[in-house]
Amino acid sequence: MKKTRLTEDQIAQLAALDAMRDQDIDLTDIPELGGRQDWTRGNLYRPLMQAISIRLPAPDIELARQLAGIRGLPYQTYIKQVLHSALQRERTGQQ
Repeated sequence: MKKTRLTEDQIAQLAALDAMRDQDIDLTDIPELGGRQDWTRGNLYRPLMQAISIRLPAPDIELARQLAGIRGLPYQTYIKQVLHSALQRERTGQQ
């Protein structure tokens, strides 16, 4: 991620926010978090990724490409999601 310098205006805005008391900050435009949040998924968590190489039958790759296209995903991402789901089911003993 490229770091950029803050402008003088941005620095002044941050200083003004820093000087405010917590109870004086307007949070009405921030949506409430409903229910239990799973912070292990989503934008706040990035698992360690490791590149591997596997051989798959050509028909399976073609089917993955077709199904991924329907979902608007790259086929590698789709295969990763399918594998993750299968591993989760195996871990929990579900069919």
